[in-house]
Amino acid sequence: MNHKKLIWQIFPANLLITLAAMLAVSWYGSAAVQKFYIEQLEAALQARAYLIRERVSQLLADGSLEELREFCRKSGREALTRITVIDRSGKVVADSNEDAGVMELHDTRPEIIEAYQGHTGTSIRLSRTLQENMLYVAVPLTWRSSGSAVSGDPVAGALRVAVPVTAIERTLQDVQLKIALGAIAVVFTAALITLLVSRRISRPLEEMKQCALRYSRGDFSQRMSLHKGESVSLEVATLAASMDRMAEQLNERIGTIVKQRNELGAVFASMSEAVLAVNTDERVINLNKAAADIFAIDEKQAPGRLLQEVVRNIDLQRQVRQILENLEPLQEEIVLQYGTSERFLQTNGVPLHDGGGNNIGVLVVMNDVTRLRRLENVRRDFVANVSHELKTPITSIKGYVETLLEGAMDNREDAERFLKIIVKQTNQLYAIIEDLLSLSRI
Repeated sequence: MNHKKLIWQIFPANLLITLAAMLAVSWYGSAAVQKFYIEQLEAALQARAYLIRERVSQLLADGSLEELREFCRKSGREALTRITVIDRSGKVVADSNEDAGVMELHDTRPEIIEAYQGHTGTSIRLSRTLQENMLYVAVPLTWRSSGSAVSGDPVAGALRVAVPVTAIERTLQDVQLKIALGAIAVVFTAALITLLVSRRISRPLEEMKQCALRYSRGDFSQRMSLHKGESVSLEVATLAASMDRMAEQLNERIGTIVKQRNELGAVFASMSEAVLAVNTDERVINLNKAAADIFAIDEKQAPGRLLQEVVRNIDLQRQVRQILENLEPLQEEIVLQYGTSERFLQTNGVPLHDGGGNNIGVLVVMNDVTRLRRLENVRRDFVANVSHELKTPITSIKGYVETLLEGAMDNREDAERFLKIIVKQTNQLYAIIEDLLSLSRI
């Protein structure tokens, strides 16, 4: 999985958020400024229209069209405003910039329609005559006669004043440029601040990472003192202090574990009995030097290998498998063949359990009883030989005693000869007993 540094996760996100916010502010600001200028210009045009409406209504009511057109041209030049008078039919009666006679009907213009309804109409659109965007404001005209109003007079037409919005557009462009420059400055400043903050956050985290890497290699000597400074946040300082405490506790616990392991290894290696530990997959967990010597294997290469690779004895393999299946201790005696010689092992196997009581394998302790078996054979042969040696004189003595009892005692010559033989056999028996007593004292 491709991981990025913290700075490249925080910096682009904050930059995008700031950029989006500034774009929104710029758009809203531009729209607000544009609306403000348009509203101000509309109010100004409406004021101009109302200032000349009375005069225009009077001239229109009197039918003084030439005077009306001259008034519109003069007033338009003075106010830098285009002034147009439209009658009720939509025909242009006077215009300050163009010849009214050649202009098309204006009854479909939205601002004129509003004025015909007795309201003030406004519109911004492209002028077909001048071919530029114009702001139009139209007010209704009513009939006037001799300067006095006729009650209930209908709308006689519309007075429209207009100015190009080019100036507003230039002003808005200037404002938008300033807003854009300000937004760029804000984005740049925000990016710089975000970069500095990101580095300020990532620096102690990078130091923590280096400490964690050293901890993973077993080096717990380094400590972080970030919590003593004022340049990191409370969360980072708390995390640093927690990692320091964790390192101290791990150092103590690992030291205890290493000490216990060394003590256990020393005991394990110094045992005269051969010890073999196998897991539930019948793979060797560990074995001591005595077991390695018995099976003629390097004790450092055995862990992790299958039992069948280490111990080539079907009886021991069967014993381990049986203990794994029944989870009960099992004692057996196996014979290892070494060419023409044999080696006798008394094996005691028990199930291995972890702290939770779960079975994790088998522990087999093996005692070499080869010498004991040989001594037993010697003893058995010795007893057989001694029995034979004892049986011969005893049989001879018994035979001669029985002969004497049957009447040979009456024959002095035979009796004396038999007694001499009995004495000889008794001395031989005594010598054998003396040898046995001497052997018992060895």
